[in-house]
Amino acid sequence: MADALKLTGVVLRTVDYGESDRVVTLLTAERGKVSAFARAARASRRRFGGALEPFTLLRAEARERRGADLVSLESVAVERGFGAIRGDLARIACAGYACELARELVRDAEPHRELLRLLVEYLARLDAGPAHPTALRAFELLALGAAGLMPRLGACARCGGALEAEGRLAFDAAQGGALCAGCAPRASPAAPRLAAATLRALARLQEGGLALAGAEPLAPGAGVEAREALSAFLEHHLGGRLASRRFLDEVGPLLGG
Repeated sequence: MADALKLTGVVLRTVDYGESDRVVTLLTAERGKVSAFARAARASRRRFGGALEPFTLLRAEARERRGADLVSLESVAVERGFGAIRGDLARIACAGYACELARELVRDAEPHRELLRLLVEYLARLDAGPAHPTALRAFELLALGAAGLMPRLGACARCGGALEAEGRLAFDAAQGGALCAGCAPRASPAAPRLAAATLRALARLQEGGLALAGAEPLAPGAGVEAREALSAFLEHHLGGRLASRRFLDEVGPLLGG
């Protein structure tokens, strides 16, 4: 017995299967992360057109068979294609990284409407203009928050006390964020040290989100510190580095300030 499904979501990943089929991972409003089987997706453009491409927002009709790991896609319609992203390497790298991060932060079949809304907003901003590192840092922070992993930046993650206003502070993923001078000796030896000003800038970004990223970009030095610190934080919680990070690092010089 197959149940009909109507889904709205973003294509996070596609994997070709056999000679003509495709397996698609979606982040949907209704079911969270879903893996779907698109029969003959590569053989017939009439059925799916160009909809089954990464970072496409689409509406889909599908069938779910009890006991099956994959739902079967019946038809799709593009809601937003974000076409401008696809003509720019820096934007492609950022969009691919954002989609992989969203995919890795959630488990299957758990709705995450906040994360989906954030991903669509970030893709829309990439579609509208150049990629900027500060916006990607904002996306990372907000995606972590949506997944229940928000790093603590405004107070010590271990004791809750005030952070020093000057100097360099430990940022320990295992402890949950920034550490005050009193708790710093308990930080992992590999924990990065960030300038207090960088932590304050990240705390403002955490609060202001993507809108603040455009109005208050990180200074170059703070941007490098923030990138490495959040990368370490993500690797700790995800158990490794995202595959898309290498491409993102390669096109780094193409990103605006």
